[in-house]
Amino acid sequence: MASSKKIKTRIKSIQSTHQITKAMEIVSTTKFRRYSLLAKESQAFSDSIQKILTNISMGVKAERHPLFDGRERIRKIGIIVVTSDRGLCGSFNSSTLKELEKFRKEHEDQHIYLIPVGKKGRDYCEKRAYNIIRDYIGIDKDNMLEITEEISHFIVERYHQEKLDEVYILYNKFVSALRSDLTMEKIIPITRVEGEENRGYLFEPSAEEVLSALLPRYIGVRVYQAVLNNTASEHSSRKNAMKNANENAEDMIRQLDLKYNRERQAAITQEITEIVGGAEAL
Repeated sequence: MASSKKIKTRIKSIQSTHQITKAMEIVSTTKFRRYSLLAKESQAFSDSIQKILTNISMGVKAERHPLFDGRERIRKIGIIVVTSDRGLCGSFNSSTLKELEKFRKEHEDQHIYLIPVGKKGRDYCEKRAYNIIRDYIGIDKDNMLEITEEISHFIVERYHQEKLDEVYILYNKFVSALRSDLTMEKIIPITRVEGEENRGYLFEPSAEEVLSALLPRYIGVRVYQAVLNNTASEHSSRKNAMKNANENAEDMIRQLDLKYNRERQAAITQEITEIVGGAEAL
């Protein structure tokens, strides 16, 4: 009976864990629906500003701008590393951090400056004494736009001050409830769109001032879209991880119930055998 008690105790423990993971799955599902909808809705604005930039860049090929032209020698690279604040989302964060290490090895000759967005990425970089120039945690739908605008202004300022020669952003791009693509994008300098047609735009007061106003905003939109996509992917990954945990817990409970019933049946059979044997001895 001692073995049966241990099994029963273990069943109760797994049932308690199952209740927690089930609740987390429900919460993650709700958040996933909210952020995935935001990501899809904001994509229209992102596509629109991309189209505007494409049209303008085709009409100002002769115009030079620091955010377009880049630098001949790349010595200082900034990376915005977007992770989550919390765990329990499978390999979501570990895959991002492995990609970061891969990038660092491929650019050993350059100085790497990191901007972690999310507690998991910040803690990882701090533990390894990486060069963190700024970090952000606790981002939600209420402060996301404000923080991403702050990030974009910060990296543009560092670029103009020649403290950074290139800036990349590493994040998980939301595709569907079951898929997200780990993405490393260069956001500074901006890739100039080539085209054959000169649309003959007239700029007031000047093309340089129009680009100076538009390009930082375009970078801000890209950072916002990346963080939003990563957040939707995070909740999707956590929802799927908790679903798998629930299914595993239910399988374990079924197996332990079967084992408990066998142990209990064996104990009852043994007791009956002992009673019958004692009666025969009398």
